[in-house]
Amino acid sequence: MIYFLHGTDIHKSRKKMHEILQNLSTKRPNSEIFKITTENWSESQLDELIKSQGLFDQKYIIVLDFLLSNKEIKEYILNRLKEMQDVEHWFLILDGEIDQPTIKKIEKTSYKTQEFEIAEKKKEAPIIFSITDKLLARDKKRLWISYIDLINQGIPAEEIHGIFFWAVKNMLIVSRVGSQKESGLAPFSYSKALSGGRNYKSEELQKMSSDLVEMTHKVRQGEGELEVMMEKWILEK
Repeated sequence: MIYFLHGTDIHKSRKKMHEILQNLSTKRPNSEIFKITTENWSESQLDELIKSQGLFDQKYIIVLDFLLSNKEIKEYILNRLKEMQDVEHWFLILDGEIDQPTIKKIEKTSYKTQEFEIAEKKKEAPIIFSITDKLLARDKKRLWISYIDLINQGIPAEEIHGIFFWAVKNMLIVSRVGSQKESGLAPFSYSKALSGGRNYKSEELQKMSSDLVEMTHKVRQGEGELEVMMEKWILEK
């Protein structure tokens, strides 16, 4: 059986996932839980879990955690939806913003689907995105001041983290291609990323991107608070 959680509000969808896991674990105390991410993904592991049975309870609980952004993995999972639907195990598919064809295909085989969307904050968006100017300019002092100001305004660290990741990703894209057309970015985004990219070496951008990804993994595993990790990351720039 499949339980499908997706949407832009990752905090709410992940919270719901933990609630479901707790409920299923209560009902099936002997069930084994497997969490599959892009880091430990393997086709053979998924196939084995679909076909096998647990030692004490034939029902597994398998979490497919943000795998659909990878094209090859997504295709592999979509091709096995019917099998996942038919077996006794529970498959929790958790992901962020994904395309409608994929959503519809999973919905057809899922026991239940829930979408979690962040409410639009038209007034806050320009304020939040203004922090990228300091990151692109490599102005550590002003970047830190802006970050603290946004946190004090009640803007979640998750939103600021997402904006930083977006900015770093754009700078990386621009550093790897030779033109705006090849980058696939809008002219405005391309020009800003190109300007900011000149202030960082390619290796630095790679490290920044890896650090931001690692933060999310640590938060998911309960190894720290994102707000604190973000501030430390800024001060190390």
